Amino acid sequence: MSLSSAQKCLDFIDESVSCFHAVSNMEKELLKNGFNALDEKQDWKLEKGKSYYVKRNDSSILAFRIPKEEIKGFHIVASHSDSPSFKVKANAGITVENSYVKLNVEPYGGMIHATWLDRCLSVAGRVVYQEGSKLISKPVNIDEDLLVIPNLAIHMNREMNKNLSYNPQIDLQPLICADGDNIKGEGKESNVLEEKLSFYAKVPAEEILGRDLFLYVREKGKLAGANKELMISPRQDDLSCVFASLEGLLSAKQGNYIAVSVVFDNEEVGSLTRQGAASTFLKDTMERIAQALQLTGSAYLRLLADSFMISADNAHAM
Repeated sequence: MSLSSAQKCLDFIDESVSCFHAVSNMEKELLKNGFNALDEKQDWKLEKGKSYYVKRNDSSILAFRIPKEEIKGFHIVASHSDSPSFKVKANAGITVENSYVKLNVEPYGGMIHATWLDRCLSVAGRVVYQEGSKLISKPVNIDEDLLVIPNLAIHMNREMNKNLSYNPQIDLQPLICADGDNIKGEGKESNVLEEKLSFYAKVPAEEILGRDLFLYVREKGKLAGANKELMISPRQDDLSCVFASLEGLLSAKQGNYIAVSVVFDNEEVGSLTRQGAASTFLKDTMERIAQALQLTGSAYLRLLADSFMISADNAHAM
């Protein structure tokens, strides 16, 4: 990967602070490159030589380009939009010892707990609110240094450097404030997070009906090493593959195969949700593409027989 491509990848990861932001950023890039939006609830009218995308749950997205001439099958790259993190629980702000407020969170995905301590963190995801008769899903990012999960001083645990393990419910609950105005009494909820969400989402707190929120690391990705050959960044699993599959789709030469980049959510917790890799999202979309192009029955099965998919996820290279 060239330095410019590596920096572009880091920029994409920096802006994709949650699965919802990753999909939103992909959508912006697709629209910029002439892709047309589809809705699963609507009828599809597709044309050869054109490009389209469809979302599910605002956290999974499938983009595809249809050849102008004969169609032989599908060439697919699959990756995932979610990354190991902490998921924020409902009514998360809890007052402790009448002195400070922490957020009630739980580990999400295959985390390395120690990498989250003593770093500036914040919260991102989406909020859902009602507008007329519709429910609106909106990405939200509290774009400030908001939280920290502090280590204890070594004086309080002399064995810290020997096989230390963390209890997520005790050791990994981030601090959000030690401000008297936000202290509500021992064990009671604090509304400091709701106030921040309302400000950054530009939605009155009382109108927010639901939310899906995650912690994220605030540091920007960097190129390091003697020749800038090392990429240091959070969320490389799996946003580096999301970026690569998007770039591949946009730059690929037109051939006889429907080029597909599909990005699923919830890989970190098993992919069994409606928008996960084990859902019907890919299957449904491929069938609808074939139907819209009058490639049904045995013609569709012939497409599948001459198709290929790369599962793009991070692993250890060396």
